[in-house]
Amino acid sequence: MENVTTQQLWIYIDESDSHRGRAVSQRILNTLRAAGCPGATVLRGIGGFGVHGVVHTDLVVDVPSHLPLVITCIDRADRIATVLPALRELVTEGLIALTPVEVIQHSHREGGPFPRHLTIADVMTRDVAQVTPDTPIAEVVGQLIDRGLKALPVIDGERRIVGIITDGDLLSHGGTTLPVRLQQLLPLDERAAQVAALEAQPHRAADLMTHDPVTLPATTPLAQAAAVMADRDLKRMPVVDEAGHLVGMVSRYDLLKTVAESLRQRPEQPLRLADGAPATVGRLMITDVPTVHRETPLAETLDRLLESEKRRVVVVDDDQHVVGIITDGDVLRRAARRVQGSALQRLANWFGGGARPEGIEVAAKGRVAADIMTSPVITVTPETPTAEAIQLMMAHKIKWLPVVDASGQLVGMIGRASVLSALGWGSTG
Repeated sequence: MENVTTQQLWIYIDESDSHRGRAVSQRILNTLRAAGCPGATVLRGIGGFGVHGVVHTDLVVDVPSHLPLVITCIDRADRIATVLPALRELVTEGLIALTPVEVIQHSHREGGPFPRHLTIADVMTRDVAQVTPDTPIAEVVGQLIDRGLKALPVIDGERRIVGIITDGDLLSHGGTTLPVRLQQLLPLDERAAQVAALEAQPHRAADLMTHDPVTLPATTPLAQAAAVMADRDLKRMPVVDEAGHLVGMVSRYDLLKTVAESLRQRPEQPLRLADGAPATVGRLMITDVPTVHRETPLAETLDRLLESEKRRVVVVDDDQHVVGIITDGDVLRRAARRVQGSALQRLANWFGGGARPEGIEVAAKGRVAADIMTSPVITVTPETPTAEAIQLMMAHKIKWLPVVDASGQLVGMIGRASVLSALGWGSTG
């Protein structure tokens, strides 16, 4: 992490100060906690006086409701800056001050899966492709394909987020008929043809985007970001500064990679999850897993693959032991070596939700699931710690892991979204 400026925040108020029926001191603590500040302390004076010169003390007369309170915390200057407007609204009578601080040692109790000193700004992608509301749809899709992206933020003239365009937006609004993730697997000439076909479309980014998407402040703690992404089932989110300007994008992968790297660097320190968070794969996995056998005909295997919401099937033997896995991307990559042009395009269109290609049975005749599966397969058990599942996913760059019991039989699958929900457990409250 790059060097950051730290400050100490000082807030002076009276113990009796209230805001909308609640003690200002408690509201300040809640505000600082919600902003991700690592800690704050309330100091209660035994005596003092304010600008009116009236002395209050509990040395002679016990007047606890009028004693001075000092609330202080030390944090990154950028995060303190984002919370200051809210604090000014709370402290209508009192003093707020900032002093520069040089932190010479920072140690803390273990608490949570993410390094506590990191925020979204430390792990996000800063070089973010973006478009404007007037960007033609052909240019939007071209950027997504050429740069290997899954989403593009839409910004106005002041770099404020006004929308986001994802694969789902393009498909649901008729921008494309083939998912971008599949277009990215086509040969270069086929990709170019896909983009060229869109040039005659009148659509602009504003016609297809999701308006006013959820964003994350750059100062958001990682656990809080994980909780938001898991709660809203989002794979990636735009990141903004205190003025609402786009400064980056953060993804599930970014967050999980940070945890995996921390575990790699400090293997002696176990991953500590929030109380009640699922600590093992068994509490996170899904159990409805589509399967085929080695000998399942290829045409039937492809049908089964397309019935799966996750676009993947697990290949098992007669004893339900995992022997392989098949995704639509695997099929397209392997098909590209055997078929060309319109045949490959029709196959991709089918995977994208189009009509079943004529003659698929003839083309697949004599071939079975074992011919196209990826094998061997990395698996975990229900007892596998969440931390280990994260490390395996990141090390091998895979999104899903089959879960097997002690005898090796398939019992479920676990994906990135599930492990991310465990990391953000309890961080949205």
